[in-house]
Amino acid sequence: MATAVEGDEPLDCEDLTGAEINVLVAEGVRKLVRNLSAPESSQRELHRKEQLVAKMFVEHRGTWRTNGHEVRRRLDDLVERFRVEGMAPFGKTFRELVIKLLARPEIKRSPTPELAWTMLDFLLIMSSEPVQDIRLNRVTRNRSRLSMIPGIEASEKEQKERKAAIDRPPINPAETEVDWTALLSEDFLEPPEDDSLSDWSDESDSDSTCTLLPGENVGTSRSLLDMANIYDQAMQVAVPDRSGNTGYLPPGFDQRGIRSNDFSIAQPLPLSLLNYQGSHLRMSRVVQLAPLKPPGIATQYRVSDRNTNVLSRTIHAHWWHENVKVFALPSNSNPMANFAVGYVQLLNRNACGLLELPLPKTTTESCLMREILFMFVRPASCCFFEFDEQTRRINVRSNVSICTVTAGTLQGFLQHNLVPALEDMMELRRTIDTHTLHFDGIRTTGTLECFAYGLRDLIQPICQLLIAYEERVVRNPAKNTLVCFIMEFRVHFRQLRLLRHLAEDVILNMGPPHLRSAYLLSRLYRHTTPQVMHQKLATALLLVTLKRYCNIIDGWWRRATLEDRLNEFIVERCVEDDADRRGYVRKRSVDLDESLEVVEKFKQLHACPIYQLLLKHALESGETQDLLANVNLLGEMLATTNESQPPSLYDELTAQVFAQVKVYCGDVPTDEEDAQETEENPEQAADKVLVSNVQGIKNLDLFAIFTLPAQRRIAERKRLRKTKKPIQLASILSRLERSTPLQLKAEIPEALREILRKRQCMANEYAMRAYYKELQLGETVRFLRHTMMLEAYYLLLPYYTALFSRIENTENWARDSVLSSKLYRVLLPHYPDLADNLHVNVISKVTCNSTKVYEALEALELVYDMPVAMQVILTDKHMRGYNSVWRLMLKVKWAVWKLENLVFLRRHKGNPYAPLDLLGLTIRRLEILRFWLIYLINSLHTHIMQAVAQQFELRIAQCKNIRHLRTLHDEYLSLLRKHCMLTDEFRDFRIALDQLFHLVFVLDMEWTSCACYLGQNDALCLDFTLSDDGIDDGESERRGMEYLALNQVVEIELTYIRCHQTLAEILNSLVYKHDHGFLTALEVAINTSVPH
Repeated sequence: MATAVEGDEPLDCEDLTGAEINVLVAEGVRKLVRNLSAPESSQRELHRKEQLVAKMFVEHRGTWRTNGHEVRRRLDDLVERFRVEGMAPFGKTFRELVIKLLARPEIKRSPTPELAWTMLDFLLIMSSEPVQDIRLNRVTRNRSRLSMIPGIEASEKEQKERKAAIDRPPINPAETEVDWTALLSEDFLEPPEDDSLSDWSDESDSDSTCTLLPGENVGTSRSLLDMANIYDQAMQVAVPDRSGNTGYLPPGFDQRGIRSNDFSIAQPLPLSLLNYQGSHLRMSRVVQLAPLKPPGIATQYRVSDRNTNVLSRTIHAHWWHENVKVFALPSNSNPMANFAVGYVQLLNRNACGLLELPLPKTTTESCLMREILFMFVRPASCCFFEFDEQTRRINVRSNVSICTVTAGTLQGFLQHNLVPALEDMMELRRTIDTHTLHFDGIRTTGTLECFAYGLRDLIQPICQLLIAYEERVVRNPAKNTLVCFIMEFRVHFRQLRLLRHLAEDVILNMGPPHLRSAYLLSRLYRHTTPQVMHQKLATALLLVTLKRYCNIIDGWWRRATLEDRLNEFIVERCVEDDADRRGYVRKRSVDLDESLEVVEKFKQLHACPIYQLLLKHALESGETQDLLANVNLLGEMLATTNESQPPSLYDELTAQVFAQVKVYCGDVPTDEEDAQETEENPEQAADKVLVSNVQGIKNLDLFAIFTLPAQRRIAERKRLRKTKKPIQLASILSRLERSTPLQLKAEIPEALREILRKRQCMANEYAMRAYYKELQLGETVRFLRHTMMLEAYYLLLPYYTALFSRIENTENWARDSVLSSKLYRVLLPHYPDLADNLHVNVISKVTCNSTKVYEALEALELVYDMPVAMQVILTDKHMRGYNSVWRLMLKVKWAVWKLENLVFLRRHKGNPYAPLDLLGLTIRRLEILRFWLIYLINSLHTHIMQAVAQQFELRIAQCKNIRHLRTLHDEYLSLLRKHCMLTDEFRDFRIALDQLFHLVFVLDMEWTSCACYLGQNDALCLDFTLSDDGIDDGESERRGMEYLALNQVVEIELTYIRCHQTLAEILNSLVYKHDHGFLTALEVAINTSVPH
């Protein structure tokens, strides 16, 4: 195609002979093959391709008829194929080449309009699977494509230049007389004599440095120095840079390389007048900066000295060591000022050498206070205290004191008043770090983490007070003594002790994560009862600790997913092995290998009201949200709140708790409202004053210019004020304490119950709507009752009659596909929407081989394909119950069908009213036995149909939630199975009933045997026992006597009587002993018809 594009004007073929045209065609074919073939192709391969192309051209040359629309469609399909295969650049290049070929002037001027399409059609035919070829040789073909583009662009440029040269007017000879290039290259300005002139010369000095005469500047609008600068810049045009370009012109065509396929606009480079060489004409007033230096060190530091001796004397006080004796200077000369040492010296003098007590080390009281404050932050062994890391206990050293107190007195005072607070703070910090920093390899839960953050918020004010007291000790050590510290922090020490005991009581360090989280909530709830003194503190902690559970419930509510990556929620999703069924939600339990203590702790949870509340909601909400997500109603339900960002459950719970607290005290302002009322930013007041002062401006544009920034700031403050910040534990506790000095009742369970009730009521409403309208549960249950309980047996009579006959004839009937397709054809006219969901499965290959129909029916099962959401109501257990009722009904229907189709036996004799002989009496006994069985089976069928006729779909509208609906359906199916006597308590009755079905089978065989002996065969069968006249009394008598000798009528009759009596006894016991009153009618019908 490149050859076609690069060609000159087309030849006039009218004056050429056939041989000349063939030569031109062969030359064109040769060029075309070499341009389109790979460079590494051999001459032999090129010659073979030329022969192939020439043959194709000769074959199509005379009969070529091209349709332009068809060729255009093929080209578009090829470009689309390139795009789909991920080779869009090839398709784009192909399209551009076609457009360029069609736009050539010689193509447009051609008298044959289909010339270009013929060429393109020939090229398409010549190409052999271009997409596959490019896919296999993508790199080579891409290189050929890229090398083709510059050649095409160069050809187009050459054609444009040639056309422009033809259209260009003739050159004026006067313009060629002057060599403008050489003229402009001359330097008209002489360089200055002194090149060392200062660049800081002003305009007055520039006149003396310029080489132009004053008269030469006449007619110019610029100064001489500016003109010189402009000239110097213009001279730079003739001096190219390294790349061959000037300072401001864009790069030439040769430097662009291969043009990109993407359209882009090149940004022109700005004209710069600062890129010139030489400084003799430069006028610069910018301060010359020093050359750049590498970056230096920004922070000054000293290299640490790791010498242990230096470390102990500079960072740690050297008097902390036991082998060092230190004595502090007394504050004055009073002997009592150094009472700690003086008292020991007095004891040693009065002991008269019998006792030599060591003198205690003494320090100042400010040093003691700072050690105490350090111990609250990071416990360690120091001068006054000794910390045991193994037992995590803090003890006061025995022989260290301050000057005014003896060592024993100070030790007892610190051990009793201070050490418990130090240990409490240490354990609280350890608990917080364990559950927030996750160290020591302990795997925590989100609920424990929320509780730990609550503890941190409670001890944070105490830590801030300790830091503030340290600053007071540094400023005024005389007033901030140890006694003042103990008196001031006594209340805070009691709070630390309370928090430690609370944390030790509620945190369980064993068991699975869900047990630890639930145990924490249940124990915290026990501390919120009214008889507990720290009830409000526990209430605030419980509210904060519930945040993790609230987030899990929110995720369930909004996305129908259990976002419990730590397995700490009280329920879990259990996925069954069947991939077609969705997992269900169940309560978590402990493993069997857990210790007895863990099992006992888990049992204690069931007595907690808040645990029961969360468990009930989780189980009910799991089913509801899954259903709404399956039927695409979850988003619609959430949209009914009419809020773009609905509040989280935690925010709703907090607001509900404080709304209930209003009963005690009314509205209690929050800390944020107090802060907004007490302090107002001066900038806010200035914005308000500005907006109010310019209200008189009527021009809206001017008004906006003056007030728009202020109005934006005011609107932003209002938006930030409306944005709710996460409420902190300290704020919750302060609001609870300000509400009332009395004890509160259990507010959190009541508030949580109210919020969850509202949510669940809304979800239940949409869930019932989904079952009633979207899933059409009522229609499904009605369809199952009509088909599986044979309520619509009149529709299925042909199907089941044919099934009974095929089973009796021992045909190959047990094929799922055949049974399902026949059932579908029967149900389709009456149930077009539900018929394709019901299938027949053969569940036993052994039982289906039985010739007894009532046994072979046990190998069949009906399967109904239903949506995942409906499987919550119609479970596998329910479908097994429906199938048991279906098989029982089939057995009853088979018995009735078999008994009713037994044709009465009639002997060939002249007088039908003559007294019956022995054979006639035997036949009559068979007929009476048939009537007995029909009566018994019909009585049983009537009893079963009384239960089957109950319509469950009419009770769906009474259900308020999924659990009620499932319970109602369970009760309905249980009642149905009980009425059909399919439960375990009716096992004896079912055994007797199976004997009765077997008796029907035996009666059928006896009836058939009797008919054979009496000669009552089928009408199409040949009877060889008759003579030509049709009468053979001797043979008939002989066969009758033979039947009388071989019949089993008496045994069948006795068996039936025993079965009937057994059923009567069983029903009598069930009605009067076990109080099953629903069997009364059946018991009366059977007991009043017992044969003797």
